[in-house]
Amino acid sequence: MNVLVFEFITGGGLRHESLPPGLAAEGELMLRALLQDLLEVPGVRPLILRDDRLDWEHLPCGVMVTPVAAADDFDRIWRDAIARCDAVWPIAPETGGVLERLCRQVEHTATALLTSPAHAVAVAASKLATTQALERHHLAVVPTRLCMARPEPAPDAMVIKPDDGAGCEGARLVRAGREFTPGPGHWVIQPMLEGDSLSLSALFSHGRARLLSCNRQHVDNTGDGFVLRGCTVDALDDPDGLWQTLASGVAAALPELWGYAGVDLIRTADGPVILEVNPRLTTSYAGLKAATGENPAAMTIELLRTGRLPAPRTRKGTPVVLKLEHPYAH
Repeated sequence: MNVLVFEFITGGGLRHESLPPGLAAEGELMLRALLQDLLEVPGVRPLILRDDRLDWEHLPCGVMVTPVAAADDFDRIWRDAIARCDAVWPIAPETGGVLERLCRQVEHTATALLTSPAHAVAVAASKLATTQALERHHLAVVPTRLCMARPEPAPDAMVIKPDDGAGCEGARLVRAGREFTPGPGHWVIQPMLEGDSLSLSALFSHGRARLLSCNRQHVDNTGDGFVLRGCTVDALDDPDGLWQTLASGVAAALPELWGYAGVDLIRTADGPVILEVNPRLTTSYAGLKAATGENPAAMTIELLRTGRLPAPRTRKGTPVVLKLEHPYAH
């Protein structure tokens, strides 16, 4: 089974632009972890596209690499790579509809897609649409509304971010009494909640979910913005089933989610509230196998083959700390 793993940032998607250091570091971390996991699955041969500005000599042995240069016809390389494979696993930001477009292009072929379908990505990519879907299923969410024009000075600190932003990119803290003028596109505004930044990693299929881990996010406030410094994977156990119940609630609210997805949340004094849903690999993926002893890529391939989610994990994991460096900063 040939599997094309296309990580957009490092795979040539930005071959005409500078590589954003934060997203490039996260992309590289996820890519290497996924390749290692796929190489452990019998009969699976991973293929990648690689921005020719980046090193590929130190990628895991056994990975087939197609370099992508600025002068290349990327669309042709992308189509040819899909045609050579049995399945495609895209990893890309939701911003600007990039992930949705990639998924839709794969769906137009006979090749299997190892992530959520395009229409599910379209909903999850919008923070407002996701919030509305979760609210309809009575899940606790961070209050979210569209920021249509310059906000009035707020009595409390607020966070303004692109409706389809990825990670911390573009998010801005507006302190009490100040104003912020949003840029082009759709922006949302949310209250700045006090609490622990957490995330759930889970596998989804047709309205059901299987929790993989609950993770602690290491997010720094840098002036008026935010930076993800890393995360502790499997930081919190789930003895009372709270995190599994929350993942199952997300699955019921967004039944078209499939495969790996992440759920960002804030654990406040009144309980956890959901911030957003990421219909793709997240940074936490890179520590899952070491933390839990499970191979989530193998579980995803098995889900594709059988349609069945794996049984709940019974063994206790070991938290793994992931630190994000920014090697591509200019």
